[in-house]
Amino acid sequence: MNKAIKLVMTGLLVSANMLAQETDSIQQYGRGISVDWKESTTAGGMVTAGQLSHKTSVNPSNSLFGSVPGLYVLQNAGSSWADGATMYVRGLGTTNSKSPLILVDGFVRSISDLTVQEIESVVVLKDAVALALYGIRGANGVVYVTTKRGKTGKPVINFNYEFNMGTPVRLPEMVDGYTYAQALNEGLKNDHLSPRYTQRELDAFRDRTYPDFYPDVDWWGEALRNHSLGQNANFSIQGGGDKVQYYAQLNYLNDQGILKPTNDNEDYSTQLKFSKLNIRTNLDIQATKTTKVQLSMLGNFSEHNRPGAQLDDIFTALYQVPSGVFPVKTKNEVWGGSTIYSNNPIALISGKGYARSQNRALYADMNIQQDLSTLTPGLSASVRVGLDSDASYWDSNTRNFAYESSVKGWDGEEDQYKNLRNESALSFSSSTGEIVRRFNFNAQLNYDRNWGLHRLNTVLLYAMDRMDRDGQNASRAYMDMVGQAHYSYKNRYLLDFALSGSASSVLEPNHRWGIFPSIGAGWILSEESWMKGKSVDFLKLRASYGIVGRADFGVNLYKYYMGSGNSYYFKDTPASQSGMTEKQIAVDGLTYEKSHKLNVGMDFMVWKKLSLTIDGYYDHRTDILVDGGNAISSVFGMTVPKRNDGVVNNYGVELMAGWNDRIGEFSYQINGQFSFNRSKIINMNEEYRPYDYLERTGCRVGQIFGYEVEGIYKNQEEINQREVKQYLSEVRPGDLKLKDQNGDKRIDQYDQVAMGYNATCPEIYYGFNLGAEYKGLGVLAQFQGVANYSQVLDTRSVYRPLINNNTISRYYWENRWSENNPNGTLPRLTTLGSANNYNNNSLWVTDASFLKLRTLEVYYQLPDKWLRRQNVVKSVKLYVRGHDLLCLDGIDIADPEALGVTHPAMKQYTFGFNLQF
Repeated sequence: MNKAIKLVMTGLLVSANMLAQETDSIQQYGRGISVDWKESTTAGGMVTAGQLSHKTSVNPSNSLFGSVPGLYVLQNAGSSWADGATMYVRGLGTTNSKSPLILVDGFVRSISDLTVQEIESVVVLKDAVALALYGIRGANGVVYVTTKRGKTGKPVINFNYEFNMGTPVRLPEMVDGYTYAQALNEGLKNDHLSPRYTQRELDAFRDRTYPDFYPDVDWWGEALRNHSLGQNANFSIQGGGDKVQYYAQLNYLNDQGILKPTNDNEDYSTQLKFSKLNIRTNLDIQATKTTKVQLSMLGNFSEHNRPGAQLDDIFTALYQVPSGVFPVKTKNEVWGGSTIYSNNPIALISGKGYARSQNRALYADMNIQQDLSTLTPGLSASVRVGLDSDASYWDSNTRNFAYESSVKGWDGEEDQYKNLRNESALSFSSSTGEIVRRFNFNAQLNYDRNWGLHRLNTVLLYAMDRMDRDGQNASRAYMDMVGQAHYSYKNRYLLDFALSGSASSVLEPNHRWGIFPSIGAGWILSEESWMKGKSVDFLKLRASYGIVGRADFGVNLYKYYMGSGNSYYFKDTPASQSGMTEKQIAVDGLTYEKSHKLNVGMDFMVWKKLSLTIDGYYDHRTDILVDGGNAISSVFGMTVPKRNDGVVNNYGVELMAGWNDRIGEFSYQINGQFSFNRSKIINMNEEYRPYDYLERTGCRVGQIFGYEVEGIYKNQEEINQREVKQYLSEVRPGDLKLKDQNGDKRIDQYDQVAMGYNATCPEIYYGFNLGAEYKGLGVLAQFQGVANYSQVLDTRSVYRPLINNNTISRYYWENRWSENNPNGTLPRLTTLGSANNYNNNSLWVTDASFLKLRTLEVYYQLPDKWLRRQNVVKSVKLYVRGHDLLCLDGIDIADPEALGVTHPAMKQYTFGFNLQF
């Protein structure tokens, strides 16, 4: 906990003392009115193209760590191209789906299909004034991505090339064959079972005299190389005249993973490979003096290759298979295996064939904007249409590999090699992964007028979004009708109002619509006469309140279904007749979640260098769909439908600040953000619990519960002398000593208590940047951290050794309780498991706080005078970047963002250059 406090304080000191963000062009993005940030009453934050240009990521979501207050971006372990980040806006406001709505240029699209280079900005919408416009889909927040467009002027051509390399970090360290054999014997002894290995077999492991029978295989070393390789080439052109402005981009990237034995087959590779080609064209055409047409198109073509075995199966094998059970291959050049272990990790990589997927996506949209000021000044209209198509296809060429077991013949007996499976030929199959088609239609009427000291900006909007996905009950449709008004007086008194009607196809036909009002007010104090002449450049107070909805749950919950049931016998000569039974009872009064959002904030700027934004918010979520069984008597006799009874309160504070300055040719910046969020379950139809401390109601969403550990039983005498008895399973020396919470002298399910926080989203999330530049030579460092965050350490073999035929980590072996080490800090070894030891308890629930160096970049911009002579290349930038280079945390043996049986976390290194013509 002390380390967590230090991590938070580090972030606070840097974030709160000298901090700033780019503020020149922040606007309210998304639907409705576009308002300069100075006149906005909303709470939001922006990441600009300039900020993103310092980051390298195959998946753009991994470029957003620590960028915007209120946006919690959490890395998912995996290969660099496979896994994007998980995002939450202002924490966990519901017990159901918590994902925000992701929009690209106003349409629901995946951010993973983009490249970092084509993004102009990423704006996070958080409060009711902005989110009410998204009605029944806005309750969890909106992440709004805008792509680059053309600009009036001469063509600007950019070419960017990056060479990327990654290295895995904190790989699990498993014991060698000899140590595993000792551990297995010890675990069997603790279980009162006979040992598996005799002394001469242990000697064979130690001396490595019979490697076919008593091997010592470093499976991780055999399976993984120490680096991945990739390239990213980007070409773009931007420019235009009075009539047409254009932005076009061609991007190609690839990545090759860290699997090692991938070239054993002549005709194919089993390496993890990914390649993607993006082609984008954005056009702005001034068709007439009053008509503007925007055309946007993105083509995305990607392909990835992997072994015939699933990646999860490969890493499960690496975590499970002991180093001493069989060799990679026997002397007969056949894959090693046994009747227990048919999952030779190297054979899964090399001998199962290969699979390849292709993804094809086409996103196209058109926006026609018509100036109607001839009818009345300030009037305009626009119509937007979007057509999206996304499909993935799989080709699999797989086979079974042959493997055999080997048994040493002692005392003159013949060694035995037993064939357990023959190799099969490659078999081909193909399948369609997913096909998604989307149609969007928006019609908008705008009115913007100034009357002296007054300004009024209003919008009426109709929007329809239909998504068709292959499969039964997989399609969705949404409809919105929105009215919004922004009023300002003397450029200092601000008022926003929005009212939307929104419908979802997943709701009952006669009850699909919801009404979502919001109101916001602001006061720009720096525009008051008594503030003029002060050193304060800008000071604004603002507040907003409104209601937003969420209804992204399953379809047909409002329907009652009958289905096939048990058979029945009828007539004098009984004959079986099929019966019917109730399959689903309709949710009574099914409705959407309602998020009542209150936000109060302040924006401040002084000396044109220091900026500060503070927001406090409260979110009261009602009508959450929760299990209904606990609200209905068990006499009912069947599965009870869910009910809209859930209530969650969510509140927090956000800080964003920064300092930007220039002294001659030296410029520097220090900026950061800090977010704190806490949730509380008010109602969840919780089952009856005999003690208050067992109740989940009143706790955080996702709160971890478990047993409090008081120590480890060192011997049988200590077990016998303790008055409190544990009834989870038989207690033996080396088991955990659990605390009796209710004083009944017994340990059972009624002794669990809340511990730690949740393992989904941290309560504290912060980030800060440090940057400096002198005569074109610059350095930029971005840090990001979390606190008030917990994880359960239950990774097989690392924290759960031997059970279910797992191997054992060196960490566990060196810290376990044993007869020779009664002061060990980890429970005894066992092959059968123990409910006393392997459950949620305070030994395994750990503080997952961390502080990471997300990005470190050193760059050099060649001086203009070196480039003037040739008059072709206008700008040259050379740079070296590193990502996730440093992690400070309390877990140490594993990355806090890559716990569990998974691909290891990676450090990334990039060497690149940018040419501008």
